[in-house]
Amino acid sequence: MLEIKNLSVCRGKRTVLDDVTLTVTPHKLTALIGKNGCGKSTLVSCINQTAPYIGEISFSGRNLALMRPKERACLLSFLPQTLFIPHVTVSELVTMGRSPYVDIGKHLTPRDREAVRDAIFAVKMEVFSNRYLDELSGGERQKAYLAMTLAQDTRVMILDEPTTYMDMAYEHAFLDLLDSMKRHRKKTLLVVMHNLNQAVRYADRLTVLDGGKNVFDGETSDCIQSGVIERVFGVRRYTAEGRTFFSAE
Repeated sequence: MLEIKNLSVCRGKRTVLDDVTLTVTPHKLTALIGKNGCGKSTLVSCINQTAPYIGEISFSGRNLALMRPKERACLLSFLPQTLFIPHVTVSELVTMGRSPYVDIGKHLTPRDREAVRDAIFAVKMEVFSNRYLDELSGGERQKAYLAMTLAQDTRVMILDEPTTYMDMAYEHAFLDLLDSMKRHRKKTLLVVMHNLNQAVRYADRLTVLDGGKNVFDGETSDCIQSGVIERVFGVRRYTAEGRTFFSAE
C-alpha cells in the first residue's frame, strides 16, 4: 500500500534521513520509533509532501509527488504533533475533515454529515459536539482531531506522537481507540511513538530509526528478539505478567 524507497533528506551539510526504505502493511498499526532528532517527524513531513526529499513515496504503486493535493487527501490523513486550537466547536472541526470531498462553495451532502457524526461517535465525543475546542483539555482536543482525521475517511492514517501531552490514563484510552480503528474499521496506521512500552504493546510492526537510518522494519516480536531496541535506546528489556517492558539501564 504505502511504500517508501531510498528516501534521503539533507539540510545543509547534515543528513537527516539516509536511504530509508520501508513498507506500511495494510490493516496494521506500525509504530515509528527512535531517539529525538533521528528523523521521525521529517519522515512524516516527507510523506505529507511538505518537506523536500530524494527517493520515492508511493501509494499502491502511484507516486505521491505526482498526485494533486486533493487526491492525496482522499488516500492519506495526518494528525500532526503540534495542533492549532481555533475557536470552533468539535463538530465544526470534525467537519473540516470532509474538505477533500466538498467543492468550494458547495454544501455538505448527507454522506458528509453521516461521516462527521460517525467519527464523533467513534471517538466517544458526542457530549462535546457543541463545545469549543479551546475549552477542552489536551486529551479531549486530541480526540477531537482524531475524529476530524477519521471523518476524512482515508485508508491510511498517519499520526505524529499523538499522545505527547496526555496523562497515562488518557494515553491508554487513546491507543485503545487506535487499536479499535485498526481491528473494526480496517484502518492502516503509521504512528510516531515516544513511549517504547506502549509501542511494543500496541504495534503490530515496528520501524526503528537511528541517526537517520532505518535499522529495523518488521514484526514487533521480531524486533524485540533482535535486541535492536536495547542497542538504539540504551535500555534494558524485562518481562512482567507475560508482557515485555523496557527501562533505563
